[in-house]
Amino acid sequence: METTEELTAFLLDITQDGYRGRLQARGQARALIRHEGNLPPDAPAFSEGLDSDLADYGFSVLRVSLALRELGGDAVTWRKGFVQAGGAFEALVQNGSQADASRGFYRTMGAASYHLANYSALAFSLLSQLQADQNRSPAEDALALLIVRDLQGLVQRAREWLSSPANRDEGIARAAAEGALDPDDIVSRVATSTMFRALVFFEFALQTGQESLVVEARNLLKRAISLTGAASAVSLWWILRITVNLIDDLWASSLHKVLPSEGPPGSQDYTQLRKLFVSELYCRRSSEVELWPSQLLAAQRAVDVSDDLVVALPTSAGKTRIAEIAALMALACGKRVLIVTPLRALSAQTERSFRKTFTPLGFSVSSLYGSSGVAGNDEDALREQNIVIATPEKLDFALRNDPDIINDVGLIVLDEGHLIGPSEREIRYENLVQRLLRRTDHGDRRIVCLSAILPAGDQLNDLTAWIRSDAPGDPIQSSWRPTRQRFGTLSWLGNSARLSFDLEPDGPFIRHFVPEVPPIRPRRKAFPKDNKELTLAAAWKFSEQGKRALVFCTQRDHVEGFAETALDLQRRGFLPSLLANAQEVERAMAVGREWLGAEHPAVRCLAIGRCDSSWSSSRPLPAGSGDTTCRSVLRVTVASPTLAQGLNLNAAVLLIPNLYRAGTLITGEEFCQRCGAAPGAHSWISKDS
Repeated sequence: METTEELTAFLLDITQDGYRGRLQARGQARALIRHEGNLPPDAPAFSEGLDSDLADYGFSVLRVSLALRELGGDAVTWRKGFVQAGGAFEALVQNGSQADASRGFYRTMGAASYHLANYSALAFSLLSQLQADQNRSPAEDALALLIVRDLQGLVQRAREWLSSPANRDEGIARAAAEGALDPDDIVSRVATSTMFRALVFFEFALQTGQESLVVEARNLLKRAISLTGAASAVSLWWILRITVNLIDDLWASSLHKVLPSEGPPGSQDYTQLRKLFVSELYCRRSSEVELWPSQLLAAQRAVDVSDDLVVALPTSAGKTRIAEIAALMALACGKRVLIVTPLRALSAQTERSFRKTFTPLGFSVSSLYGSSGVAGNDEDALREQNIVIATPEKLDFALRNDPDIINDVGLIVLDEGHLIGPSEREIRYENLVQRLLRRTDHGDRRIVCLSAILPAGDQLNDLTAWIRSDAPGDPIQSSWRPTRQRFGTLSWLGNSARLSFDLEPDGPFIRHFVPEVPPIRPRRKAFPKDNKELTLAAAWKFSEQGKRALVFCTQRDHVEGFAETALDLQRRGFLPSLLANAQEVERAMAVGREWLGAEHPAVRCLAIGRCDSSWSSSRPLPAGSGDTTCRSVLRVTVASPTLAQGLNLNAAVLLIPNLYRAGTLITGEEFCQRCGAAPGAHSWISKDS
């Protein structure tokens, strides 16, 4: 048996950059440029044994990483190993041939590896490309359903399998006696039935919080692992071994383990509220049963109602869940919650999120945003609602009129704390916070400041000391994000655009990512003719690959120009439609017609056949387009700085056609913030003549 030291040394060796002639980099480069398994004519020569080398490497790294995890080795080391294994399996299936019989199994292995590396979003993305007709076993289906958190689907699948007479013990015994099953078939059915039973136990544990059910699930899986190992049922052995590690990982980070069983001092009905909170998250279409690595420390401190917090996490790393946990504690103590968001679009998004979580628990949620004045119904909401989301301008005006209006508020959440700064809007935000901290009763309410990543040093320390009124305590920081970011450039060379990854001279690239299209009469110029058209062509190309694209404009007045250009290109036949069913955006169009008029480019873009685009303008479409985007209908979004700031826009690709605003280069801080709004691959655009 290998020791922890031996496994660690071996894993560090095989996960080095450049291992086996940069095997993984070669596999990823091939995956980028091929289409349905076929390479373009001008592709470099890849070795014929690349597939077998990648599979061998992926399973080797996966085996060692699992062994090291099971022996309690260094988590950083084995999680890096799982990332490498996931990358190898992904390179095997990405843009590969649909006829490959191993495609479904490799994809499941890759997703499971990413999940064990704590990149559950990558795992979900990889499995979302899985097609129903791929060759997958019932056990692989079960593991995939667990990874994507379709727990209701998992239970239904288990019920169908276990209720079938052919899969019951007596049915298996009868078929074996009649010679209808060979020994391998018997092992497969027994092991698969055992796996489904184990996952049903685990699913019920996630519902109820009973840890004994997790122990029973683990024991069942270990028995099945022994059976498949003895019978040399290799594929099932891998699935079962991964599953037992995955449920351990999931349970350790589950809300049942992180949220205390007893509430804070003075809390009422905490046990029932905790149960409803966990159940509400569990019952979502994709169950939200665990916390991410970036959330664990923050969640542990969020349950302490006396601990003022500064939480600095990347965009899309889970700050909202931390605010929800802090709100749960305050509400359990009979206090109200006030959430301050510096942007109106962000207020609307936050309201939807908190309404979805807390309305089923019996709490009222309302928001105040718009002009700085306060109407009578605004004041009533601020005085009576359990959870109120307000902009700094609204809240400041209300407090000037009636300082006692927040006397029973026990928690104030300051969202986007990094926006406190020297500009006019940022100074208003800072003045409001200062006024809240100077109140004589400020010690009666908790403050939680949520911020994007801030550099460690005086800036973060000063913010923490200010929020905590100089009380001892450290900020919570994490650079972890649920997806990987990959930067690159898109440059025009000759008669096509080259997409280069990783910003390295010898990094992977796609030579003809956007080819030039000859003119279509009456137009005399080829497509694309400029940077704007190249940006849109790239967005459409990514959309065709199943990736949602976000185009970020550094100036708000540029957005309408992109809308008009897209309409013109679609009318001329250069861009195909992206919307299969116009009814899917009918609500957005109705709101747009009311707000902007039927002829506004933003509204017309929603109606151009399959053109699946959402556009920001000086007068946005908050209700319609926002809801549609959240439902994953729209494929291409063009956003202004205001819309992109602080919002999660659910894009896999970020395109930045220009890094300047009014002739001035945007700051690195703003660039990083924009990249966080699209938590996937990122590119900025250049068009060189």
